[in-house]
Amino acid sequence: MNNPGRKGGRIGGPENLGKLLSAAGLKEKIFFTLGMILLYRVGVHIPLPGVDSSAFLKHPEYAQSLLGMVDLFTGGALNKLSIFSLGIGPYITASIIMQLMQAVIPQLEDLHKNQGEQGRKKLQQITRVATVAISILQSIMLSNLLMKIQNPPVVLTPGIWFVVTSAIILTGSAMFIMWMGELITERGVGNGASLLIFLGIVARLPVMIHNTYDAVQTGQSPVWGVAVLGALFLLLAALIVCLQQGVRKIMVLGARRNVGRQVFVAAPDEHIYLPINPSGVMAIIFASSLMMFPTTVMQFVAQGKSKDPGTAIYELLISIPGLGKGIETMAQQNWAQESWSFISTELGNCFQYYKWEHSVVYFVLILFFAYFYASIILQPRDMAENLRRQGRAVQGVRPGRPTAEFLEDTLTRLIFIGSCAIGLVAILPIHCEQWTQVTTLQGLGSTSLIILVGVAIDTQKQIVTHAISARYQARGIFKRAGEGSDF
Repeated sequence: MNNPGRKGGRIGGPENLGKLLSAAGLKEKIFFTLGMILLYRVGVHIPLPGVDSSAFLKHPEYAQSLLGMVDLFTGGALNKLSIFSLGIGPYITASIIMQLMQAVIPQLEDLHKNQGEQGRKKLQQITRVATVAISILQSIMLSNLLMKIQNPPVVLTPGIWFVVTSAIILTGSAMFIMWMGELITERGVGNGASLLIFLGIVARLPVMIHNTYDAVQTGQSPVWGVAVLGALFLLLAALIVCLQQGVRKIMVLGARRNVGRQVFVAAPDEHIYLPINPSGVMAIIFASSLMMFPTTVMQFVAQGKSKDPGTAIYELLISIPGLGKGIETMAQQNWAQESWSFISTELGNCFQYYKWEHSVVYFVLILFFAYFYASIILQPRDMAENLRRQGRAVQGVRPGRPTAEFLEDTLTRLIFIGSCAIGLVAILPIHCEQWTQVTTLQGLGSTSLIILVGVAIDTQKQIVTHAISARYQARGIFKRAGEGSDF
């Protein structure tokens, strides 16, 4: 916020950093958040009992196919086979499922819309239970896969006891991370889950930069490619800032009151601001998490071997009693082989980072989650009803249903523009990396850059908002005490 009439200018500027940090409670929130971050980073380096923590250094093929973006979001925890290997992923997945279920289960929708804070608490509790279930499933799958990796073995003492203990430790750690995220959201600054993902990405940046430097030194990546990709990242970061900050201003007329033949303005005119990208970083987080999940499942279906998804699904189907014989017989037909080969290839391409099929699916998912998330947090009909009750109206639009339709149409167009721009920002670096032959930054430009910039902006907004709120509260206290203040 600019305040030209006051010396010092913008609240978030360097000259006002001391005043900003001196806001009541803000310093405690920042220190609390930093403490949670430190605790999380300590957990990343605690190895899972019974495994060789350096195993993936000896099995680079698994580091490429299994880890990928998953390890990027966990800040290297999965690569180190630590107790935090699942990261915040199970909680994100559970949140996605719960938000999808609200659209199809009326009881859940009623909890969200009509039961206020109590309903949201019930939804949060259901999400926690779903997180436990997903964590148990993922930990069992991960421990089974690790036992299948040999030469050299990853698990030192394989067996059912390893599976049980790993499931307990990994699930408990995932719940601890979820609890940390909720605490950061409640008592710290920023959204806890987003900050933990942000932290994981930042922790991997030094490794990416070092790998890029080595690739340039060995001639695997050209210097011009690194320069072009770096310039592209800077341009995309600027575009992301514009998208995150961009809004559509709509004039709302203040309430009018007729007294005889005169019309008095009971409330001043003001603007409402509709964001271009109301979902923020959540659409990209949801889409990338959903894209990673099938790839991980296929690794387990393939039982630790390098197989394409079509082959893995075929072997799974023929292993089903009563169904396998029929599928094997049908698979011997030429038309079936050709059709399955095409389907298998396209299915595999959908989950291969540099394929155009992957980009199309990724783009569509981003659009879907942008609209879906916006439909949850922005309710045009509720906004129109609130304006009608306050006696306000959008300039040039009749109150009630016409206002709701106007707001809904405006939001639909804004979300389409914002989600398409975010989708292009997500997929453009993928193919630019392939063209420039710089593959050591895989994932940074397509997903992580959006998350990094988006979370940084959201956190900065919360800090400044808290500082402004504390300043005006302090002003009110001083005025009531008759002291006055230029806080």
